[in-house]
Amino acid sequence: MSFWNSGSGQALVVLVRTFPNAPVASANLATQTGEPVKIGYSMALTGGLAPNGKSALLAQKIWEEDVNARGGLLGRPVKLIYYDYQTNPATVPGIYIKLLDIDKVDLIIGGYGTNLLAPAMPIAMQRKKVFIGLLGTAVNSAFNYVNYFSMAPSGPDPKASYPKASSTWRCGRIRSRKRSRSWRPTRSSA
Repeated sequence: MSFWNSGSGQALVVLVRTFPNAPVASANLATQTGEPVKIGYSMALTGGLAPNGKSALLAQKIWEEDVNARGGLLGRPVKLIYYDYQTNPATVPGIYIKLLDIDKVDLIIGGYGTNLLAPAMPIAMQRKKVFIGLLGTAVNSAFNYVNYFSMAPSGPDPKASYPKASSTWRCGRIRSRKRSRSWRPTRSSA
């Protein structure tokens, strides 16, 4: 695997496309200057996915505090801007329009799955914004948007990746012993 196909290479491409005029490294990263890097996204804070969304939001807020304590991103403070999509795809387009038009975010990140990424994709494409998806592995199969990046490592053919992986592995059986129970994946012979 080459550097450009690795996660590090893709992350560098995302940063360069998002901040084309920003310095790649700063002499003193502890000094934050300029406007914050605004990262906008939708998060399920109510509805069926709220428990997942609330824990993810906590992790993201910890990341924001940690990055800012270390000098920010590219020498700029980070500001997370998020709205509750209520586990309802119909709310997604309005959220991303607000993030881009009113909040003027620099980077947009999508929700958990294809049904929550797909409604935002045309807005990202129209505005020519870098768009990072979390788990919507095949959402870009329909759009073929060059500035879309998925965080799930599904390769160039995401629709085939997961069925292939699931047919290759099967769950091992739970063995009862007097004092222990073990579980381990085993390679399928099929």
